Amino acid sequence: MKRIVLKSIGAYVPERILDNAELEKMVDTSNEWILDRTGISERRIARKDELTHHMATEATRRCLNGRVEIPDLIISSTCTPGRLCPYQASIVAKSLDLNIKAGFDINAACSGFVTGLAIARGLVETMGETYQNVLITASEKMTEYTDYTDRNSCVLFGDGAASLRISTEGDGPELEHVEIGIDASGSDYVNLAAQDGKRFFDQDGRRVYRFAVTIMNRMLDRLIEVSGINDGEPYYVIFHQANLRMMQSVAETRKIPFQRFITTVEHFGNTSSASIGLTLDKAWHENRFQKGDRVFLIAFGGGLSWAAASLRW
Repeated sequence: MKRIVLKSIGAYVPERILDNAELEKMVDTSNEWILDRTGISERRIARKDELTHHMATEATRRCLNGRVEIPDLIISSTCTPGRLCPYQASIVAKSLDLNIKAGFDINAACSGFVTGLAIARGLVETMGETYQNVLITASEKMTEYTDYTDRNSCVLFGDGAASLRISTEGDGPELEHVEIGIDASGSDYVNLAAQDGKRFFDQDGRRVYRFAVTIMNRMLDRLIEVSGINDGEPYYVIFHQANLRMMQSVAETRKIPFQRFITTVEHFGNTSSASIGLTLDKAWHENRFQKGDRVFLIAFGGGLSWAAASLRW
């Protein structure tokens, strides 16, 4: 099995902040109600002319940050594309003048970023002579599908993008394990669609919540097992940033100190597939992890999909 390391990461969020105080003026809600149920205090809103490929391009620019290494392959995750064709990976490559060998988009809803890691690993393993440096982006404009008259869902979502560069060369945090899965029996529990000129989001909140908590615990157990962690040995977790209270519930039930859970949902809301990348970027640039630390990435979303990865710093 080839050794794959994380080389650099970048993120982008729009300038505009929509806080709970502003939402109180838009819909029948309150700061206390939102915080009590979600833990979200603010979220970022993209401009009308700011599409997912624009955000992915800026996140990638920050990820590469003038580095001379050109990725061989770009895998771009989005379920809210600004364009269907040309696809996002192609636009990012052109915008940054990257002479890549291949690129494509994926849609695994909120699991897309970690799913991209899984696909990248598979291609590196099977076509390593061609693909040694891979760029994974995740960019979402969830507010395009948000109904700001629905008090239950409009408080949840924000926009943003992340970009991660991995390689078979050099040093860096190692990708030790990654896996993906689906429970297609719940494929209609989360819907993001455009119909009759309108875009909309709806979900079966209770069923999705039960699924999410089940997957969070199952994948946590799985990553602990495959990583060979002993009882009491510390690790860090970055879950898909759907709901702070959900993560706090998992920590409390499992008696895990919450400081081991890295979160950004408080300030960015639910950014779908971009959320894990945004959170990993924050931790990376704050130097949250030390050499030897284990970091778990656990995503879940529409489909119903899930994806999980174990990193060794």
